[in-house]
Amino acid sequence: MTSRAVRRLDEVDRLAVQQGDLPPQLVARVRTANEAAVQHAATRLRARLGDRVVAALAAPCTEPALGTAKGDTAALPCGRAQYEWWLTAEPRLVANATTGANADMEFRDAKGKLPGERFGNRLEPDSDTFQMDIHRVRRALTEGITLGIRQFDRCIPSLAELVDDIIAVSGADVFTKLFVSAGSTSITGWHSDRQDVIAFMLWGSKRFQLGDWDTPEGGPPSQVVLDEVLHEGDCLLFPEGHPHQAVPLGEDSGLLSIALLRRHNWISRDQVPIHLGAAEFPPSDEAYRKLLRARTGPSAEPVPSTKVGRVRSLIPGGVELLGSASSGEIVFAAAGGVFGASTQAVALLADLHADSPTTVHAAKSDPAERADSTIAASLIEAGLIACVP
Repeated sequence: MTSRAVRRLDEVDRLAVQQGDLPPQLVARVRTANEAAVQHAATRLRARLGDRVVAALAAPCTEPALGTAKGDTAALPCGRAQYEWWLTAEPRLVANATTGANADMEFRDAKGKLPGERFGNRLEPDSDTFQMDIHRVRRALTEGITLGIRQFDRCIPSLAELVDDIIAVSGADVFTKLFVSAGSTSITGWHSDRQDVIAFMLWGSKRFQLGDWDTPEGGPPSQVVLDEVLHEGDCLLFPEGHPHQAVPLGEDSGLLSIALLRRHNWISRDQVPIHLGAAEFPPSDEAYRKLLRARTGPSAEPVPSTKVGRVRSLIPGGVELLGSASSGEIVFAAAGGVFGASTQAVALLADLHADSPTTVHAAKSDPAERADSTIAASLIEAGLIACVP
């Protein structure tokens, strides 16, 4: 067996895996850990999304659910200051006809996308990358232009942790878009999405309306079935296909749209989720769950065993034990990969996943602590856990 406690297996290695022959205690430990990780994620989410929303996440949404963050709104995962810092920290790619979905952001009015030079300075000729001018952006927002920032959770660690918890509870792949506006007109108008969506108000307020199911695409509904003003900390979960519109209220606001793509959403699109490493449609919801990736970033560099401290699981879909190899390794699937590890390493991963985030003590004189910290460093190197502040 390799000197590393955990290693990613290639296709040849996987063929040598024998089904079954797993220690019953380890099987029970992993199963309990997967269940505990989901329960802990739900507990954290209830403080931010509210009980009704979190309870509805475990299965495809069937009816709208409103939620309100409990406690101090200063604990919200992102605010206006963080968004403005990100916006101006470095040059950003602005969407136009050539960049498409690869862009960091897009500016829109009622007629469509707007060129980046209106809001920042082009650093190179013919480039779509601009250094944003915050004063020009603010002025544009008050004039009714909306800024959309794709996958904003990948930019802010606290948002990434929130999304990881949503993935764990829902079993869905998550795509986010931050909508920033300060006007008084809806740019998108009435429309519907092809997946369940959580609208989460990070700052300011916005009026959110849901129409009846017979609403024509792009047209006004015959009946508005829900009409709520979402304030900072409020959220609304609503089903795929439900006609809706969000209307700015003339104040600076940031609304995070959280799209929940489950296995059936990819099948209905006839689109294999290759970004998760799938070559074909996953055969079951459970198999799909094991492909899901964390938004909390892995450590930039391998961490020496003496440096391991507070860590967080990067496997929101949990661990699936596959069998054992002739080398004696336990083989398991997690986060879209297949790994081989010692029984001790798998047990430690299960424990860390169940209690995430938690602390692994730096190696001292205790042999057990020294072994755990060495294995934890290997788990970090494999991208299964990450050091967090």
